[in-house]
Amino acid sequence: MFNHVGHLTLQSEVTDTQVDAIIDGLLALPGQIEGLLGAEVVRDAGLVDGNATLRFHLRFESQAAWEAYKTHPAHVAVITDHIAPVLGSKAFVQYDDADVRVATA
Repeated sequence: MFNHVGHLTLQSEVTDTQVDAIIDGLLALPGQIEGLLGAEVVRDAGLVDGNATLRFHLRFESQAAWEAYKTHPAHVAVITDHIAPVLGSKAFVQYDDADVRVATA
């Protein structure tokens, strides 16, 4: 599996309705984009100032599927319609499951 994880920090004046639209938009992408197998989105608990507002994790069948997703109209629409108008900053990580290091107790 190939993974795309993002942290979005939204502008301070963002409304709950706008945040929900971003969440709903991201969660609607699987099934619209070939090779996008699943999506998870979570809003920060709000316990620490300066944290990102949202974290999302999208799982793809391959890196090539992620490459195609970047310009897919459904993805671009979520960015254009919901994310870009309220975005403060963003950070992303892409990785293959085979590259994950795990520690056990």
